[in-house]
Amino acid sequence: MSTTAIKLFGGLLVLLAGVLSAGAYARFEKKRLSVLDAWMELLLYIRGQIDCYLMPIDRILGLADRDLLRACSGGKPVSSLTDTLHGALPYLDFESRRLLSSLARELGSSYREEQLKRCDYYLQALQRQREKLEQALPNRIKLGTTVRLCVAIGTAILLW
Repeated sequence: MSTTAIKLFGGLLVLLAGVLSAGAYARFEKKRLSVLDAWMELLLYIRGQIDCYLMPIDRILGLADRDLLRACSGGKPVSSLTDTLHGALPYLDFESRRLLSSLARELGSSYREEQLKRCDYYLQALQRQREKLEQALPNRIKLGTTVRLCVAIGTAILLW
């Protein structure tokens, strides 16, 4: 095999790695949004259970849909609200982390009416965060994809 063929093969492998990396980054960015959506859905479920049945948080989570809890944690199996939050941390921005950490600390530590108010507050705050993330998503994906592809092309050129 000639040196040109080896260089060509190596350059194509580098370009393939760049394309795969760009695709993985786009999937990661979209998953960030889906994890936040799942948390908002879980919070709506928790609020409903507190409002209708005044259940404690551990019992609410015990009755919650396992698929929803896995979606909240980014696909990891969970057994508590803290576990769910820890699984979601790589997918959450700073503000969402702060909000959900506060929620996990506060839930179950006050009377029913106060818990309902807190759930409403966190739902509104998370909705605002989601809107910001959704607006920034196309630009973040474009930028991340462009950077990864440019690095791959640049590396292939340097190795040639």
